[in-house]
Amino acid sequence: MLSNKPQKPKERGRLITLSILSAIVCGAYALQLMNFQVVRGAEFQAQTQQMTVSKIAVKAARGEITDCNGVALAKNKVGFNIVFYYSFFPAEERNEIIARLIQMMEANGEEWHDPLPMTVSGQPEFLENRDSDIETLKEKLQVNVYATADDCMYQLRDLFDIDESYDDLTARKIAGVRYGMVLADFSVNNNQYTFAEDVSTETVTQIKELSYQFPGVDIVDEDIRVYPDGDLASHIVGVVGQMYAEQYYGDPENGVAGYRDKGYPMNALIGRFGVESLMESELHGVDGVKTVEQSKDGAILSETVTQEPESGNNVALTIDSRLQSRIQDVLNQYIEYLRSLPDDPDGDDNGNQVVGGAVVVLDAKTGGVLAAVTAPTYDLNQYFSDYSELSSREDLPMLNRAFDGLYRPGSTFKTAVAAGALTEDLITPYDTVDCRRVYTYYDYIPGNQFRPTCLGYHGATNVMEALTVSCNIFFYDVGRRLGIDKIQEYAHLLGLGTDTGLELSNAVGGISGPDRSELLGTTWQPGNVCQTSIGQMDTAVTPLQLAVQAMTLANQGLRYRAHIIKEVRSYDDAEVLSSTEPEVMSEFTISGEDFEAIKAGMIGVSESVAERYSVLGWNTSLTDLGYDVAMKTGTPQVTATTFSSSAIAFAPADDADIAIGIILERGADARNLVRPILDAYTELYGQPAAASDAES
Repeated sequence: MLSNKPQKPKERGRLITLSILSAIVCGAYALQLMNFQVVRGAEFQAQTQQMTVSKIAVKAARGEITDCNGVALAKNKVGFNIVFYYSFFPAEERNEIIARLIQMMEANGEEWHDPLPMTVSGQPEFLENRDSDIETLKEKLQVNVYATADDCMYQLRDLFDIDESYDDLTARKIAGVRYGMVLADFSVNNNQYTFAEDVSTETVTQIKELSYQFPGVDIVDEDIRVYPDGDLASHIVGVVGQMYAEQYYGDPENGVAGYRDKGYPMNALIGRFGVESLMESELHGVDGVKTVEQSKDGAILSETVTQEPESGNNVALTIDSRLQSRIQDVLNQYIEYLRSLPDDPDGDDNGNQVVGGAVVVLDAKTGGVLAAVTAPTYDLNQYFSDYSELSSREDLPMLNRAFDGLYRPGSTFKTAVAAGALTEDLITPYDTVDCRRVYTYYDYIPGNQFRPTCLGYHGATNVMEALTVSCNIFFYDVGRRLGIDKIQEYAHLLGLGTDTGLELSNAVGGISGPDRSELLGTTWQPGNVCQTSIGQMDTAVTPLQLAVQAMTLANQGLRYRAHIIKEVRSYDDAEVLSSTEPEVMSEFTISGEDFEAIKAGMIGVSESVAERYSVLGWNTSLTDLGYDVAMKTGTPQVTATTFSSSAIAFAPADDADIAIGIILERGADARNLVRPILDAYTELYGQPAAASDAES
């Protein structure tokens, strides 16, 4: 029931007081609103017009590259980057700001982005092995193709208004930064440019303390790409780097899409080569967007992430980093051993002039690359800082010898001739050729001077014996009868001089023949088929192809596509998004009897590698492993007096798990590497399945 009792005077007073206070507060708000809208409205409107709103990309975390066991070969860490913001980077002060920054960076031992393909000090000269970059520079400067580095430097000083107050050294450094800004299309549409990455906290502190000297310069926290073991599989993993304007815009007239069409900001980092480039679309992710409001003096008023970034996916390789590391150590040690040898007193080539080498190990049952080692190598973490030195070295450390190095195969090629001749029923395992050291077949030609020789005097020799003792006369004769077309056919079926299917860039090479001679500007002679049959002439193959050849022989003619991508996983590794399955590239059938003949000949080679050839304390013998190894070696000729050394192998010979291809460029006795490779594989992968099952 409602009360009808009158209110007391005390309560009435409280109500009046509250009403008065409410009126005062409302009045104050009204006056303040009038002040904002009427009295100071023009002032606030001017401030609003002077405020700048920018949209800046929030970089997505790049996916990791791992080995087959999840060990990171490329990953991210958070670091400090120095960036320029176009809107607040005064055009008239740019050279001076950059000069101050460079002076600070040098004092702190820091590096910065400088893509100018020109020496930094002394008389300007173009850097070696930078032809593409030099061509781009000349196009940007609109100078003729004959312009010298000095001409280009003159144009750069003029273009960027680098006046005479700067000495030549400082001018060159400023020009390098300004040129990088041009390549990155640093502009109102591309507001952010990364000047330096992963700088020290000391440099960060100095820039912040002296911010008044560096308008438009800021420090941002971003993911930095790092390589935990930078010299491990460096040619395969690759690096990320700044995108050039041409890559961003593409070539629409010729139907070439640029990264702009893929949603990339102009300042995005992209894979330059290797898996970083191959799997760019998987690794990159999708950048987010941050909206930044800044006052006219550059002060940040607000920052809001308006679109969250999506991390890239992880890419797992078929490579086992433990096996890769062990073989890399073995190869490097052996090369150093060869270099330490004194010159042969008879003047023979003993391998002490070895330049480098490569080893490729494949899973014989899938074609997966378990290891691909190149020597010499380099550290990916120093790729950009050491680029000039690396690109000018005579031993070519930046060449991926395992996949891109092209070499004559030497006598390892004899297995291809044997497989072709047996499969074509040209010979049986027991047919013989009489080796009397000199091949006289072409003596029917009047005045014949072509009489190729053998290193031995083997008498009546069948294919098994010919492979074991590497009889040239046998393969001269059988190769001549087989013919160059069939030799090429079976070489290709075994993976030599043809596409291996590997996802990464790899050289194709070729097999000697009339067409190849014409391509190389030489004349094909009938006797060239003999030299082709022993792996000489113009045949050029890669160590990868040698391993594929060994794998295909082990599988009696079944050739799997070589592959190095195992699978793609989500960034948190929770989901496998795609995986690579074994794929047959080509196939022919080596009959059981023919295969046994080839295998027996190759086992004979491995049995000749006894412990007496041990080096560096290694046991190089292949006779005490508990299983047979099928192997063929070669000594391909480089010049009249120098040779390389090659080897192929598969093991166990009766049911191969792995296939091996080796090249020692101007080295010797590649066979000595087979046992350490097999020991490493056995140690890391354990005993054969049958033995493990028995123990369990």
